[in-house]
Amino acid sequence: MVKRIWIMVLVLSLSGCASAISSGYGQGGRSADGRTYSEANGDNRISAAVNTLLVQDSQITASDIRVATRDGVVTLNGQVASSSQARRAAELAASVPGVSRVVNRLGVGQ
Repeated sequence: MVKRIWIMVLVLSLSGCASAISSGYGQGGRSADGRTYSEANGDNRISAAVNTLLVQDSQITASDIRVATRDGVVTLNGQVASSSQARRAAELAASVPGVSRVVNRLGVGQ
């Protein structure tokens, strides 16, 4: 339980840093990949919401899952213990407002 709380605190604290860095703040309002601050910020908020749901879910070990969002498309990378955890992670990601599609690249097993 304590581990999950620390992971959630880390995710939430880093989401603000990711917004400023990846959104191109200080670079004329555009990120290196050409997105506006608003577009990058929206994607970062989606990633943070997905991470929060994954950490809070008792069926998933979220520490080995990486979440990336681009134009509302969420990509899940990493490892989970079972195919049911991979499906559950994709379902949670799809439930976040603003998500248009989920690309599930989670490996199953060790």
